[in-house]
Amino acid sequence: MDNHFDEDLKKAHEFHGHLCTGIIFGVRIARAGLNYLGIEEPSKNKDFIVFVEADRCLSDAVQAVTGCSLGKRRLKWIDYGKIGASFIDMNTQKGIRIVVNAQKNPSPDEDILSFWNQFTDEELFKFESVQVDMRKEDMPGKPNKSVKCEICHEKVMDGRDIIKDGKVLCIACAKGAYYKKI
Repeated sequence: MDNHFDEDLKKAHEFHGHLCTGIIFGVRIARAGLNYLGIEEPSKNKDFIVFVEADRCLSDAVQAVTGCSLGKRRLKWIDYGKIGASFIDMNTQKGIRIVVNAQKNPSPDEDILSFWNQFTDEELFKFESVQVDMRKEDMPGKPNKSVKCEICHEKVMDGRDIIKDGKVLCIACAKGAYYKKI
C-alpha cells in the first residue's frame, strides 16, 4: 500500500468528480485503516467492513480505495456528521477508528494536496482501537431474514422490521417515513 497513494488519490478523484480536502483525508484514512488491518490488496480481501461517519467526500474516497460499498454490505454509513471511519476485521470484530483531528487549514490560495501532504497521519488524525459487535443481519451476504410489513405489505429484509402492537411492521409504518406520499 505504501507506494500507491497517487493511484488511490486518482481513483478517488475520478470516482468523486473533483479533488478536495475530503477526498485527500478519505484516501489517507482508508490507507491507514487498511494498513492497520494488514490489508495490502483490498480487492482480494473480503474480510473487513468499513463504517463511515458522514455522507460527504470522505465516503467516496473510502469506497474508491477499499472497494467496500453499501450494496456489498461492506460499507456502513453511520450519520454522525464526522470526518471519520472505522475499519473492522469481520473475523475478530476488532479494528481502528480514525477521525480528523487537524489543527490547521490551508488558506484559499494554497494547493490543498501540498498543504495536507506536509503533515503525518498522526498529526492529522486521532486513532482509537475499537470493537464493533455485528449482528448477523448486518453482515455481507444474502438476506437471512425477510418479512412483509402488515400495513404497507412491502418486503423488509435483514431484521429491520419492528413488532408494534403485535404486528410486524417496517420502520416507515412503525415510526414514520422520511418521505410523504402525494
